[in-house]
Amino acid sequence: MKMKTKILIGIPPKNHINLAMDEVQGLTDLGYDCDTIVYTRNKPFAGKIDKLLGVLANAFALVKRLYNFKPNMIYLNSRFEPVGTTRDFITILLIRLLYWHKLNIAIKTHGSDLSILTKKSFFFDSLVIPYLSKQVTLWFFLSHEEKNNIAKLAPKFAEKAYVTGNIIDPNRSIKSEAFLSAHGLNDNRFKFFFAGRMIAEKGIFSIIRAIPHFKYKEDCVFIFAGNGEEYDEFKAEIKSLQIEKYVHLTGFLPEEECDHFYANSDALVFPTYFDEGFPMALFKSIGCGLPVITTQTRAAIDHLKEPDNCLWVNGKDSQSVKKALTMIYESDELRNKMRKNNLVLGQNFTKRKITEQMHQDFIKATVSN
Repeated sequence: MKMKTKILIGIPPKNHINLAMDEVQGLTDLGYDCDTIVYTRNKPFAGKIDKLLGVLANAFALVKRLYNFKPNMIYLNSRFEPVGTTRDFITILLIRLLYWHKLNIAIKTHGSDLSILTKKSFFFDSLVIPYLSKQVTLWFFLSHEEKNNIAKLAPKFAEKAYVTGNIIDPNRSIKSEAFLSAHGLNDNRFKFFFAGRMIAEKGIFSIIRAIPHFKYKEDCVFIFAGNGEEYDEFKAEIKSLQIEKYVHLTGFLPEEECDHFYANSDALVFPTYFDEGFPMALFKSIGCGLPVITTQTRAAIDHLKEPDNCLWVNGKDSQSVKKALTMIYESDELRNKMRKNNLVLGQNFTKRKITEQMHQDFIKATVSN
């Protein structure tokens, strides 16, 4: 009887746990023997020494688990940017030094900062990228834009690059008057929804600066779910613009609660210009059939078309956002077309489809490795 392929999967401790565990379950359903261990970024405000100690402690815990579980592959969720890639470099270096069994290594990067390949740096150019190019079996990116740019900047590294998506389960979002009542939103106002980190690069200031000039604002509410580094500045500008009655701020919400907003909103407004990979707020909205206002970034370009699925905007331009808000609000036909198309598109990101493609990529990469 053939032995199951064993994979040790590094998962985050709190953010997007459902996403990680959906992949674990999907791979298990395909016949893999999966085990999990926490693999995460350090506390953002920790000092450099504390961060290094955290990386080392995590790496030693991984090595210990590798000896206990003896997998064929370790699969880590990470980010391709200076801090995350440095952590991956240190971790994999220690794994190769301390774990003496054959092991394939896969990394999935949830967003990337490709300046890591363009800025001259001896550490990255001569040590980190060449080492990872040799040691990592396959590296999942979430858009073809990222893979194509890497092919231009680091051809050897790009040989290990594959494109995948994230699993979207719209059944986690349930339409409910009780849910809306709990948030004080059980009225007839048109509900524009945003979810994500409260930082300028997510386009949040462009949304609120559009509201005073949006002629239908009296009939709408703009729901913002999340917190972040610029949350206080964001609230101050809402007050300065005198638009408090049109805005509903939830602050941080557990993912399980926040997910219900997708089924209880009328449209997503997500004018991000952050270095997104596969933004979950965007694709959860697609899965629930929401009309979408967003920007031409990475995975959005791969999967969405205007006006079939979305309206494109300039995330730094409030006038662009205002125009899209108006078009979405005024046109029942446009909204209905987007709903229908997005429900169909969302079927491309089921647990089965995503993990089957990952399985095929695992096979290709390990055969050629």
